[in-house]
Amino acid sequence: MNPPPKILSTEITATELKVKLDSGITVIMPLEHVPTLLLAIEKERQDMEVFDHSLHWEKLDCDMSEEGLLTGEKKCPASDILIWRENG
Repeated sequence: MNPPPKILSTEITATELKVKLDSGITVIMPLEHVPTLLLAIEKERQDMEVFDHSLHWEKLDCDMSEEGLLTGEKKCPASDILIWRENG
């Protein structure tokens, strides 16, 4: 069994998340699938930690696994960022 591919690079804009894997696959996910990132300001979106198999936005309390990227899993509900902004 081959190990899962690793994340090589990422790019995030106001409308999409692009992740390049070492398997040669590039995943482009509309931010509508990740409401927290869609509603975040650019600085919050860009403050991303990249690990071998996942992405993390500390201030947004948002995580995206490699598996989630490949399956289009919707994560980090929009209500989370609204609550965070009210309390933060």
